[in-house]
Amino acid sequence: MGLNRVLEPLNIRGITLPNRIVFPAFQTNFAAPDGIVTERLLRMYRKIAEGGSGMVITGCTAVSDDGAPATNVMRIKSEEHIASLKKLFTAIRKNGAVPAVQLMHAGRQTLSAITGHRPVAPSAIPCPVMKETPVELDGNGIERVQDDFTKAAIGAKKAGAELIELHGAFGYLIGGFLSPYSNKRRDRYGKDRTLFFTEIIEKIREKAGDIPLSCRISADEFVDGGLTINETKRIAQRLEEAGADVISIAAGTYASMAHMAPPADMGEGVHVHLAKDIRDAVDIPVIYAGNIWSLEYADRIIMENKADLVAICRSQLADPRFTKKSLNNQPVNKCTGCGTCIYFLRGANSASCPQNPEL
Repeated sequence: MGLNRVLEPLNIRGITLPNRIVFPAFQTNFAAPDGIVTERLLRMYRKIAEGGSGMVITGCTAVSDDGAPATNVMRIKSEEHIASLKKLFTAIRKNGAVPAVQLMHAGRQTLSAITGHRPVAPSAIPCPVMKETPVELDGNGIERVQDDFTKAAIGAKKAGAELIELHGAFGYLIGGFLSPYSNKRRDRYGKDRTLFFTEIIEKIREKAGDIPLSCRISADEFVDGGLTINETKRIAQRLEEAGADVISIAAGTYASMAHMAPPADMGEGVHVHLAKDIRDAVDIPVIYAGNIWSLEYADRIIMENKADLVAICRSQLADPRFTKKSLNNQPVNKCTGCGTCIYFLRGANSASCPQNPEL
């Protein structure tokens, strides 16, 4: 099996990834209600790290109480949280992968029934799916959330994360500020919609030092009035200037859910052209995720310079040993694209997979 490119190491700000395969942040709802890492999460991530990914991004991890997207998400607010994350990152590292963490705030794409707080957003416009009108963040609120991201980054580094990803995709709070679809402000955070994000990067750089930072963005939101690739190329350049080390490519918002987690019938690598456009616009590595079902295709993405890293989620949920089995020409438990793992779309309490009953 000629997989030369996907197996190449990659150095990112002094951290060496053993290969270009990433397990991306995925919300399972397996954490304890208070955000502590559970044995179930430890087991899942340990198996995926054993399976051969070069980097495992844990997540999502809510930085603020009003920003949790679901009931049982990881959090990073206390020494107890940091201690539980340290166990998780240590387990990932011991099993061969670089441990990373995704930090996020759900913005208007959560509910007060979930968080106990009114949702907050750049503008008081409800998400068309969640429908609850959020509170527009004022200057103090903006500073508070930015500080929450910064404190979470400091805690994650203390716990042993070797890379931090900032979730600016899918219409969550950072993405909400980036997009004209959800940001109608007339102050400086509306005139420069990247400012909320770039200030977070700068604050983390100041307080947490030179830990590698990945910025996840929806390269196209696929909604009327939303972000398109022409603007996100410029956004990616601004993020690089602010100190980002990696751009991670996603697509969609809650209002275009099929692009967030594209079903199989949308085709292999449905958004890879967006990754290519961003990669051509920046001088830092780009991660592509979305309907990658084989290492052969993953290798081709890198060989054709469409991305530098490939994030494979659902195939690794279906079979945590997907990478090693593929390398050894062993049969894998293939993801069927049933969507069961995206539990919230079917009203379930947490993720599951018919192909992997032990998940």
